[in-house]
Amino acid sequence: MAIDKSHTSPLMKATIIFIAATFVLSIGFSGLSSCGSQTPAGTTGTTNTGSTSTTQSVAAIGLQFTPIIQAAETSLTADPKNYGLLLAQATNYYDWGQQVQTALGATASGQDAPIWKSAASLYGRALAVKSGDPQVMGDYAVALHYSGDTPAAITAGEKLRALDPKFAPNLFNLGVFYATSGDKVKAKAAFEAYLAVEPTGQMAQSAKDNITALAQ
Repeated sequence: MAIDKSHTSPLMKATIIFIAATFVLSIGFSGLSSCGSQTPAGTTGTTNTGSTSTTQSVAAIGLQFTPIIQAAETSLTADPKNYGLLLAQATNYYDWGQQVQTALGATASGQDAPIWKSAASLYGRALAVKSGDPQVMGDYAVALHYSGDTPAAITAGEKLRALDPKFAPNLFNLGVFYATSGDKVKAKAAFEAYLAVEPTGQMAQSAKDNITALAQ
């Protein structure tokens, strides 16, 4: 599943970030690289603000996911505390959000937030039934972040760190969350913690670049 295609602020360059086997995140924060999900490094998706092609792409994505979500909702209504159904529906919204982010690229500007809010709500319900899966907890934190609630994403990320202090994707994401919130000290510490666990990992260079940017 997945953290954003390349929501980059005007002050940043776009960078894509891997976040575990199933989740990634991408955001922009002043002076740092943004993170992105399941998109090759350096790509930012469609960037034609308000273009007909982009609007059509987003609409087509919605048409693709609507029947899937509606069908899953029917099953979930009949069994609202079924962990597997909750997680599957959360994943549906997560994947929908990712595809919309890819279509909108740097022009997303939070237009996808309602989708991520739905994903976060469902992840929260799933975790209330069964907690402890690092990837699910990580996806929950990412969804919270994309929905616009970075403080809640930090809380979720720190809860996951307490459970699994060496889960590298979460450490990197915490660096992004903290940097977005303006806490450079904790952001730097989180990126350093990531590097301590995966010094040659896929996101090692991005972590180093972010640490350098934070010091500026």
